[in-house]
Amino acid sequence: MNTKKKILWLDLWQVSEQEAWLSDMAAKGWELTKMTKLTAHFKKAAPQTITYKTGIFKEPISHIPERLRQYELAGWRYVASRDHLHFFQHNAECPENEIHTDPINQTETINLLKRALKFRAYVIFLISLIGVALAVFMLTLNPVRNYLNDEFLFPIIQIFIFIGINLLILNGLIHLNKLIKMLQSNKRIQPVTDFRKKYLLNKVIGICVLTFLGVVFIYELSKAGGITLANSYPPIPDEEIPVIQMKDFTDSTNLEPHFYERNSNRDNYFSVKSSILVPEQYELNQLVEVEGEKWEDQSGPYRPSLTSRQYVVLNEVIAKSLLQDLIDQEKELKSGDAALYNATAFDELYVLDNSIFSRKDHIIYHVTYYGKEPIEKIINAMEQKITKKKQRS
Repeated sequence: MNTKKKILWLDLWQVSEQEAWLSDMAAKGWELTKMTKLTAHFKKAAPQTITYKTGIFKEPISHIPERLRQYELAGWRYVASRDHLHFFQHNAECPENEIHTDPINQTETINLLKRALKFRAYVIFLISLIGVALAVFMLTLNPVRNYLNDEFLFPIIQIFIFIGINLLILNGLIHLNKLIKMLQSNKRIQPVTDFRKKYLLNKVIGICVLTFLGVVFIYELSKAGGITLANSYPPIPDEEIPVIQMKDFTDSTNLEPHFYERNSNRDNYFSVKSSILVPEQYELNQLVEVEGEKWEDQSGPYRPSLTSRQYVVLNEVIAKSLLQDLIDQEKELKSGDAALYNATAFDELYVLDNSIFSRKDHIIYHVTYYGKEPIEKIINAMEQKITKKKQRS
């Protein structure tokens, strides 16, 4: 391979570090040919000692031919540019002359980079404030979905990204201030010997961030890819399931599943899902018709419905928080208050209208029922269910 492309792990304002890194690459037999904002391109060459110096200009390099000629006369050949930074390579055939003879001139060029960075800092800080506010709003928009669907992930990542970018720019401004103070003391920018440490640190941080984002993306992609119309509403299995069913608290034996839509299972299904905070999620949806019975007001055939859920949460602390958010969500929908019930099998149990919310350790049960059976009968079935689970475990 006669060419190589490397990511620019050193930050834009690490001027002397970049010069030292390019010289080190030349000593290893790789000579700089081109730069972009993110990468440096090299060609294979004999290992050699090459000195690199940086010019900082506001104008594009093509707009300053006179200054380029001055550099060439001083023995420096233009090689590549990275934003306001323009890298020059010493011509071995000419004596090595300093291209920045006056530290005051160097201060002015560093100030140019600082002003550009400062402007970006103001813009990015403003965008960050708006972005963080939106992320916080998204986190509070539907707390329950944060637990069950991992919807907290992207807002949290967004907040960390904004914080990271602002810290990076702040670090750049501090670094440039140190360079300016050094030049104002009539000292010159000297090649650094610890560039490898800074290069490696930036590289490790960059790879960790990219790896983390990649893992999150693959995780979300795998979840989205597993959801199709065919498997969104799996049929209710015949075997025992973790949640209560109508047969657990009704006396009727003629419960026939009812479907409002043909070729759709959304009225009767049992699904199993998972998330980071709630690794096990079970949901049963039942709609049945009791043959020969009608609603008490004789409005139509008696069709009771049940939605029964069990959430196995990561730990008890998160389970308590999720239970409260489930109750708060139901309060908003039904504009009522949840009543606390005494149930020996559970640590907490609340009833709100047709919904029952209970918790045992880190497991939550959420049942909503519309039918003739009283709430007490459903709670008794829930207690029997959890008692059997405890005995089996």
